[in-house]
Amino acid sequence: MKMYIYSNETNEHVATVVGEWDKFYEALTAAEKSLYNTNDYSMTCTPAFGATDGLVENPNAEIISI
Repeated sequence: MKMYIYSNETNEHVATVVGEWDKFYEALTAAEKSLYNTNDYSMTCTPAFGATDGLVENPNAEIISI
């Protein structure tokens, strides 16, 4: 499974989580949980890169494997 984390302001893809979401969330440090739970970022399993209102693909996005 892949989860895409993106900026709410720009729709830019900032990270891709590869693996099970529950395991990913459990592995986060308190600081990381704080970052991903802000109003600045959201997550989706269906990014629709390039579509109207879809995410802006970022080749430098962080890859987080669980």
